[in-house]
Amino acid sequence: MKKLLVMALIVSFAAAPALAARYATVGSYEANIRSCAGTKCSVKWKAWKYTPLDMISVTKDKKWVQVKDFEGHTGWIYYTLLSTQMGLSATSDLNVRKTASSSGALACTIEKGYALKYLGKKGGWYQVSDEPANKAEGVCTGWVYGANLWGPRAKAAK
Repeated sequence: MKKLLVMALIVSFAAAPALAARYATVGSYEANIRSCAGTKCSVKWKAWKYTPLDMISVTKDKKWVQVKDFEGHTGWIYYTLLSTQMGLSATSDLNVRKTASSSGALACTIEKGYALKYLGKKGGWYQVSDEPANKAEGVCTGWVYGANLWGPRAKAAK
């Protein structure tokens, strides 16, 4: 089912106007973003689960997707590594709050570029959750102000 959703997203992107932004997120825990469309191409960087990516183009066979991250870096990712789950990237080091308020208690801190799962929205605040590599660290769930995030949900709010 997941592959069908991702393929539908890619097919709708391929048929859309060239300037329409289409987002997907990394669906696997870790994904290689490559310099060209193929497994023999060098790895430019790694992206983590829930990292939102702006889809720029696809190969003719629709197996590889050219993507761009929040800092404007581009590369290629294999289509099965993408998901339609909403994700957001922190555009700076952030405090995640327990409530949707700048005076709310601190839930955790995250670094610039950290990927978060989108859970909901309240005013200009976004409820998010992470999925740490070390499960012993625990999951951080809380609220972040939208001006500090990048992705399809944050983009629509600005």
